[in-house]
Amino acid sequence: MAQDRRGQFQAVGQILAQVLAKTPAAQPPRVESESASPATPQSGGRYDFDLAEFPLFSFCKPRLAAKSRDPLVYTDTITGRDGQPVTRTWKVYPGPFGFGGASTQTLLYDLLQLYCEQGARGSQIQFGTLRSLLLRHGERNPSKRDYDRVRRDFNILRGYDFHCTNAFWDHAKHAYVDMNWQLFGAVFYFKPKADTGDGELPFGFLEVSSVLQQIARTRGFFSLGFGRPLFDRLKPLEQRLAVYLAKKFVSQKRHRRFVADLTRALPIEAAAESDVRKALRVTAQGLLENGYPLLSAFRFEKSTDGRWLAVFERKAAPKQDDAVVRRAGEELAPALVTDLNRIVEAVGGDEDRVWWTQCVKRLGPGAVDRALGLLKEAQQTQTIRNPGGLLTRLFQKIADEYGVALN
Repeated sequence: MAQDRRGQFQAVGQILAQVLAKTPAAQPPRVESESASPATPQSGGRYDFDLAEFPLFSFCKPRLAAKSRDPLVYTDTITGRDGQPVTRTWKVYPGPFGFGGASTQTLLYDLLQLYCEQGARGSQIQFGTLRSLLLRHGERNPSKRDYDRVRRDFNILRGYDFHCTNAFWDHAKHAYVDMNWQLFGAVFYFKPKADTGDGELPFGFLEVSSVLQQIARTRGFFSLGFGRPLFDRLKPLEQRLAVYLAKKFVSQKRHRRFVADLTRALPIEAAAESDVRKALRVTAQGLLENGYPLLSAFRFEKSTDGRWLAVFERKAAPKQDDAVVRRAGEELAPALVTDLNRIVEAVGGDEDRVWWTQCVKRLGPGAVDRALGLLKEAQQTQTIRNPGGLLTRLFQKIADEYGVALN
């Protein structure tokens, strides 16, 4: 039995009959869209400034075994003491599972988005279940191989060891800082039985390193100017270049860089210079063909000393706006994150996560339990083609009873 706004009780079947009579196939309302004007692309996803620029992954299949344990090295110039240019060097060492590839890049993207959705504060990223991570990219029926891949990608990310020389100039201590640090710590999975790996409970979380926490608290994560739908359409090297250019286009209308340097930053692992330029040209063209909103044109130029330059012309700057993060995850409590992950599991998709976050925050755990229970009962008695649409109707009815506005 459930109590309506007048204090009268209704049978569960009566509630379902009322809700199902109201176009259950309606889509959940979207809180955000990627249909913004090209002049002001939406903030969409978020990323760290340094991780957007220095290399982390290998897209060569397979990576040469002789080089598999060598660090990825990245060098740039920062402003040091008294405004003087100083060379900064990043070395990325792999852990026992080696360097990650395309799927590891996707997992890191997802984890950073989740951290922002949860407020980009605290020591944990709560991902719920591995299935919920896979659902973020539309993998409705993941296989054991998919689950094993995600677990391996977690281990790869946890194993990365960053060694940075001249990371920054500390004005308070009047000293240059060298740093050795990692992104993540322990990862926790939860299962219902001790003697089997079958089944998951939605309590999984990953510990965030103190350095990454400090970055989130102080500098924060910048807006990429595009979201997950576009990210998913891109090939792995296109994804990497899209993130890299988003960082550059925050401040530059035209980004010019020697091809050899850009090759190490992405990286592009090809022996011949002509093959490198071909791969870079194909990758940039892929961004343009997929509607990447920040890039208008790409070309090669020869520098005065004969070296090749890659030139990227900005179409629009990624708008730097924290509204999405504030709306999606202001101090979202761990219990509410768990409820959010339960909803994602129930509807079989993650594309409306911001909307479900709003429902969870405004209605609370009791309403979530009730709505999910009603959804499960409906699915047991009839075919529900759009569980997200039905769950939205259920939440709206409960919100009316509570006198709460969801929109």
